[in-house]
Amino acid sequence: MVKCCSAVGCASRCLPNSKLKGLTFHVFPTDENIKRKWVLAMKRLDVNAAGIWEPKKGDVLCSRHFKKTDFDRSTPNIKLKPGVIPSIFDSVSHSQEHSYSVMDSPKKLKHKLDHVISELEDTKKSLQNVLNREKRFQKSLRKTIRELKDECLISQETAKRLEAFCWDWCQESIEQDYIS
Repeated sequence: MVKCCSAVGCASRCLPNSKLKGLTFHVFPTDENIKRKWVLAMKRLDVNAAGIWEPKKGDVLCSRHFKKTDFDRSTPNIKLKPGVIPSIFDSVSHSQEHSYSVMDSPKKLKHKLDHVISELEDTKKSLQNVLNREKRFQKSLRKTIRELKDECLISQETAKRLEAFCWDWCQESIEQDYIS
């Protein structure tokens, strides 16, 4: 599973090419005092527990939340200096949490689902209206072509060509309406 930065509003993900881009990920300290300082610096709330968020095993922060001077670059593996506290965070409201870290309540999910179903039903009705309009248009066009042919205003050959052209045009029109 791809590790994601735990900071609110940060979209950094630990991918194979992250290190090449200069992005590193750091697990929370085991020292409870330092870990608490990291959590407080993040200002992330736990909406499920109505308090301050607590990191779980495997949660990480990315290097974007630390100053350049916070890193020990004397070894091949970039590490944080002992005791450093993350200090770079975007000012984001606490209600904005990672969508994958806080699930909506079943009631809210049901409301979202009902909304999507309603939009889908509206779209189906709209699609049916467009298809019905296209059918009426085709009928009207065929009737006009037949009348022109019956009045000898166009030849049998022209009538056939017009019907073929109109059929192709209507089909292309329908496809373009639903592709775009």
